[in-house]
Formats: sequence, structure tokens, C-alpha cells
Amino acid sequence: MGAPAIPVAVIATFFLILSAVINKRGRLLRKRGIRTSARCENSRNDNGQTFLLVRFTTEAGDLRTSVGPFQWPPASIGGSLEVIYDPQDLTNVTTPDQMTSGRTSLTIAICSGVLLILCVAVMLIDFAG
Repeated sequence: MGAPAIPVAVIATFFLILSAVINKRGRLLRKRGIRTSARCENSRNDNGQTFLLVRFTTEAGDLRTSVGPFQWPPASIGGSLEVIYDPQDLTNVTTPDQMTSGRTSLTIAICSGVLLILCVAVMLIDFAG
């Protein structure tokens, strides 16, 4: 009976970790993010979604990074757009309209955690019985 709980526990663990990382990165951007203007240098399309290569200046110097995905990019090559970056983690960059409140990722983390606890309980009950 507990065998089906194993793959469900693995999937729940994956979603728990993923949503916790997304929630943490968003929370740090909301807490200490800096808004600045960036220039779009290039774009690439993957499966109908566009990623923009942007350049902007931080306290540490110039930074080039990719933002997206966008269904409708906010800027074309050579155009400017606003970005928010974390000065303590320069890989954490997004646009203001892609920033979320964090409620969705927190909800997924909580649900995945509860599901994981239930799966472990089922496996322990099956193991003991």
C-alpha cells in the first residue's frame, strides 16, 4: 500500500524545494531589490517565449543578464526597460511586471510540504504494519 506514496513523495519534495527557492528569490527582490533602467541588447525565442539579454549598471559595475520569459517582450533590441535586481545576488533579476507577491509559491510550498508529510506517514504506517 505504501509503494505508490514513494513517487508522490519524490514529486512533492521536488515541488517543495522549487517553490521554496522561487519564494525566497522573490522575497529578497521585494525586500532589497533596486529598480534601474536597462537596455535590451539581444533577444532569443524558445518555444514561443522570448528572453531578453539586457545590460544595466549596478554598484558593482555593468551587468549583462537574461530576463524573461515573455510572451510579449516589453522592449525591442536597442530599447530600454525597467528591471529590478538584488544587489547581493546579481543573478536575481526580473522586470517589475514579472515580480509576484509570493503567495502562489508559498501556497505550493505549503501544499507540497503537507503532501510530503502524508506520504511519509503512509510509508511509515505501511513499514510498521
